[in-house]
Parts: sequence; C-alpha cells; structure tokens
Amino acid sequence: MLAFGIRFLNGFIAASQPNNRIEPEWPPHPARVFMALAAAHFETGADPHERMALEWLESLGPPALKVPGHWPRCPVNHYVPVNDKAGDQSKPPKALIQSLPQLARDRQPRTFARAWLEDDNVYLVWPEAQPDETTEKALRSLCGKVTRVGHSTSLVQMWVAGSEEIGEVNWIPDENNARLYLRVAYPGALRDLESRYNAAAVEEYCELLVAAEDDSDKSRQRQARKTLKERFAGRPPQRRRPEIFADHGYAPVAKGTGKIRAHQTVFSPHLLVFGLRSQSGPFLALGLQATLTLTRRWREALLSHADGLPVEVREALSGHRATGEPLETPHLAFVPLAFVGHPHADGHLMGMAVALPRELDSLQRRYILQVLGKVRELKLGALGVWDLVPVIADAPLWNLRPDTWTSHPHGSTHWASVTPIAFDRHPKAKDPAAYQWEAAELIASACNSIGLPRPQQVVVTGVSAHLGAPPSYAFPRLTRKDGSERRHAHAVLIFGEPVVGPVLLGAGRYRGYGVCRPLSEV
Repeated sequence: MLAFGIRFLNGFIAASQPNNRIEPEWPPHPARVFMALAAAHFETGADPHERMALEWLESLGPPALKVPGHWPRCPVNHYVPVNDKAGDQSKPPKALIQSLPQLARDRQPRTFARAWLEDDNVYLVWPEAQPDETTEKALRSLCGKVTRVGHSTSLVQMWVAGSEEIGEVNWIPDENNARLYLRVAYPGALRDLESRYNAAAVEEYCELLVAAEDDSDKSRQRQARKTLKERFAGRPPQRRRPEIFADHGYAPVAKGTGKIRAHQTVFSPHLLVFGLRSQSGPFLALGLQATLTLTRRWREALLSHADGLPVEVREALSGHRATGEPLETPHLAFVPLAFVGHPHADGHLMGMAVALPRELDSLQRRYILQVLGKVRELKLGALGVWDLVPVIADAPLWNLRPDTWTSHPHGSTHWASVTPIAFDRHPKAKDPAAYQWEAAELIASACNSIGLPRPQQVVVTGVSAHLGAPPSYAFPRLTRKDGSERRHAHAVLIFGEPVVGPVLLGAGRYRGYGVCRPLSEV
C-alpha cells in the first residue's frame, strides 16, 4: 500500500475549481497533489531518483481518498497590488508607493476561494501499490519539500502515511456511480507538465536577453541580439500554465454491506444532492409548494448549457426527443429534499437532488455531471436568487442523505409520499369509495411503470404520513398541454418485499411530484 498524508496547517484550503474561480475545490484533486510534488521536484534540483518515483506514481491510476467535511467560505474581493510601473505624468496614478512617489501601483480585485475543514488531515491511498525502497525514499523526500497545495496561503505538511493512521477511505474511483469528477495524473503527466512550462527555452531566452543588454562585450552582445531575432523573433517563448485535464469519476463509499437484494426502480439510488442557500430575496427558506417553480427553472438553466452535447445527453436532460415527443425511457428527475419526518418539521426545502436512470452509461453520466456543475445559481423571480451547493460531506444532515430517501441498500416495505402523486388520468368514479379504489389502482400502476412490483396496499389520502409535508391541496396542480389540470393526492404504499428507491410516481415524477420516502426499514 502507498498513502500520502496532507495536513492543512491553517485549517483551510485555498484552491478554486478549474472552471469556477469562486468555488473552492474539495476534495483536493489528486492531480493538484501530483503537481505540487512535481513542482517540489523541479524547484529543488530535479533529482533523477525523484523523477523515476514520479513517473512510477503517475502510472498507478486514481487513488482512493479519505477527506473530512468542509464549509465553503463566502467569496470576498481582495484588492491586490499589481507589479510596479512608472507613473504616467499625464495621468495621475491610482496608488503611489510612499517611498518612491514616481512609481505607481494599481490594485486589482481578486477572489480567493477557501473552505474551512472539519479535520486538518487528508489521505490519498493506493491500496495495491508496493513501492520499492528507492522509490519510497524518493517519495518521502519529495513530500518533505511540499509546502502548499493550492494557493500560497494553503500551507501544508505532507508525508508518506502508514495504514494504521488512515482508517477507512470515504471516496473511491467509480465511473458508474460518480458524483464528482476529480482531475488525476496519468502516464506521461510529468513530461506534459515539463513541456507546458517550456523551461529550457525560457532559460535560454533570459540568458540571451541579459547578454543582449550587456555592452561590455560587443561581439557577444551582437550575437545574442541576432540569436534572439532568429530563434525567438524578439518575443519571449511560449510558457503555458502547467495543468492536468484528465479526470476520473469518484463516488462516496456506500454505507452498509453486501449487494442490493431488494427491488429497485429505474432510477439510480445514488442521488446527486445539492443544498439550497438563499443568495438574495425576501425568503430565508422555500416551502415544498415551490417545487414546480424550482424544478422548472433548474431544467431551463441546464438546457441552456446543453448545446453541442450528444443527442442522447440532451434527451436525458430534457426528457424529450429532438422532434419534441416525450421520451418513453427514463431520464433525469428532480427530487425535492425537505425537512419532514420529525416532530418539529415544517416542510421547508433543505436541498434538491437529481436522480439519474440506473442504466445510464458512464459517458452520458459524465456529460450530465458537467452540465450540473455549470449551474450553481437559480433565479426564481419573486422567490429570490438561490445557490445550489453540492453536498459531499461524509455525514450530511439527515434530510440531505441519499439513503434517507432511497433506503439504500437494504430497502423498505412501507413508503409514503412527501409531494403529491399526480394522476396520469382522471379517476372517473362518482362514489367516494369507488373513487378511492380507482385512484389506488392508478398509483399501483405507476409503481409498475418505474420497475417496482405491485404494492400489496395503497392508501390514498389528502395528507402526507410524513410530519411537516403540506397536504395535497396546498400544492399547485400540474397542467396538461390543453390547459386542464391534473388531480393529485398523497398516498401510503405497502410492498410485500423491500424496495430501494428513489420511488418517484405519477405524471409529475420527473418534476418533483410523487416523491416518496420510507416510513420504515427492513
């Protein structure tokens, strides 16, 4: 086994996502750690044994991770002085250096993404790796030279860790159930980083530049200027920022042991969870009644980023074919996560989740997660502006845990709706008892539509069995294309055998209606 330990000495990480400068990167991407090791190698003499160790390390594949929870800090603008420059006499400088009034130093706004950590220590683990003595010695030397991971304020201590101090990892490489995509090293990564930096050409250019300015040796000066013109056309060589773009899917370690033996729906139990945070507006929280407004706006925002994606991915996002016809196969569904099932529950939305089809292939999942990563803000008109914050903590709040809503992996026999189940068609019976029976039949058929067995019993009711969930009449109704409204109701479902969710039923199952939650576990 090989493992690296990283202690964040200030109790926070200062590093931003590659595609979002104000969102902190957590967990730290394995590629960022590899680049920190590579920087330590190049900056301290480029020892050949260290290079061999890094080339061996890049061939191992993605590591498992043990990372603590984190709290992103609100982004703050810092006004940072830029490089000194001579002041323009015709334009007074914005800021002057007191000791040297002839120099001006402008200040530019910068944002540094940070997150506070529940624990200072992070571990990267390759369970099957077995470094030889020389390689391990070189890696220990490199770790001792690493001073930061991320921004220069993100100070760290790094070491080769032993198995006894690590415990259990909580994130593993898993493309099929990925909730995050983290950048990782790959064979040839060190060579690519070296090529992007272009060190040899940069050093040669700097030496020639110094010689071209030195008039103590006219012959050498002329030759340097000639070489600068011929080789570099008078311009510095290209030096690109060292980056690694390869990534790999990661999923949290599943709770519980053994394979799923219960019945499953067409949706994956590995929900993608986002917390809701008020950015601006009149409300500190939204009620479940706002579900349709929220899911409609989220869907529109996602589709605005879907141009250029494969047809299958756009269909999975929209639920419609390119011709406008509804998909007959499962697609992306929205799941409201509310504070319910507690004596003091009030039904407010704590977050939202996305349920993906269980049979979705890993490439389509990758595309969808990329689109989800581009939408971090929802503008809901009079309801205000709300941030979508990915929930990746090891033990989040109870109502933000996927297994709370799916009963994964063991399943449950008793389920009840949190949002009302919209009927596919109007029950036609006039007699109340017959109406109840017909509505129960519609809900039982809806179970078959998502791959579940027919429930032994369906109890149709106007109120939810989960404390805090509003009654069905408090929810706005879904409308059909002809303008008519669909009826809906709450229900309790009892199955003969355990069922693993998410259980999403009825005509509104992709838009946040018909969301059921376990009442008991088996």
